[in-house]
Amino acid sequence: MITQKITETQIASLYKFTRKHFVEHYDVQTELVDHLANDIEQIWQDKPSLSFDDAKDISFKKFGVFGFMDVVESKVKAMNKKYWQLIYRFMKEFFQWPQAFYTLCLFLIINVVLSQEGYLENSLIIIFGLVIIGMFVQLFRLRSFMKKRLKLQDKKWLLEEMVLNTGGIAGISYMPFQFIIQFILQYGGDGAISVIATLFLSLFLSSYILLLYVVAFVIPSKMTELLEEQYPEYKMMA
Repeated sequence: MITQKITETQIASLYKFTRKHFVEHYDVQTELVDHLANDIEQIWQDKPSLSFDDAKDISFKKFGVFGFMDVVESKVKAMNKKYWQLIYRFMKEFFQWPQAFYTLCLFLIINVVLSQEGYLENSLIIIFGLVIIGMFVQLFRLRSFMKKRLKLQDKKWLLEEMVLNTGGIAGISYMPFQFIIQFILQYGGDGAISVIATLFLSLFLSSYILLLYVVAFVIPSKMTELLEEQYPEYKMMA
């Protein structure tokens, strides 16, 4: 007896099946569909008379009580690691020539601003305000882009979603500034801190602002290139 092979219609049915079980991202769906399709064909070798739906159910039960959730969580963790590798890759460029020149300028400007006697809290609040406004404007732009993109193509990619959501970093960008201001108000007395403390604070703020710039501007600007690098099939569908 000839072993059955998965048809295109059945492949489409498997994609629908993964979506029904709360797998949103096309790249994760594709990996699961490939696994299910291969397993179903393997099942048919042993039980060639079995229907597609019955073979699919047998294959799905192998994923256990939580279904695809363990696979999804594993993929999210792996992609988070990949995203932080991208952050490190682009952050590193700002500490290499010629970008290091701009990093040094940023550090010096922040240090000069924070060194103005009696204006430390006000300076921090101004820096905080400018950064937060810039981040939220960019977040709005990125989310608007995502909505428009999904209208044109309804496929969601895990890395794309992380890039456009800035890995969740931009959404909590205010927290370090808030902590610094509270710390100075509580322990800084009249608002003055030592020269060494000002240098460390300037270094921290410079690095943190660069981190926010990388996740909100640099990585999104290279998104298509990064997605094509991660997903060879993305270019054909874009």
